[in-house]
Amino acid sequence: MLISGRVSQATGTQTDNIFAGTYIEFMPADGILQFGMTTDQPLATADNAKVDILCGTELIASSYSPRTTGAASMPVYPDDFRLSCGAPAGVRIIGKHRNLGGATQVLFWEVMFDPA
Repeated sequence: MLISGRVSQATGTQTDNIFAGTYIEFMPADGILQFGMTTDQPLATADNAKVDILCGTELIASSYSPRTTGAASMPVYPDDFRLSCGAPAGVRIIGKHRNLGGATQVLFWEVMFDPA
């Protein structure tokens, strides 16, 4: 199953959970998740987007910088799917996105969910 979305983030703000309200916010069944992310920021501002991913209490990524594209572009499999985790049913999946840059940015994300 593929779940996708995007988050537009103003300068200096954060979204506490980009997966809130989605099918995988609370795992519906045991499975494996693969995360793909890109941002529309130009290459010169690659460090302005930071993402933390938690699968339950397990930290999968801390201050991860997604690939910058300079344009609106969804993640490409397998190139942009660099993070993964196994998660049991009921575990909460959290993705925090921070915009540390000088302009509004859009984070594009996709999650591939393979039930066990």
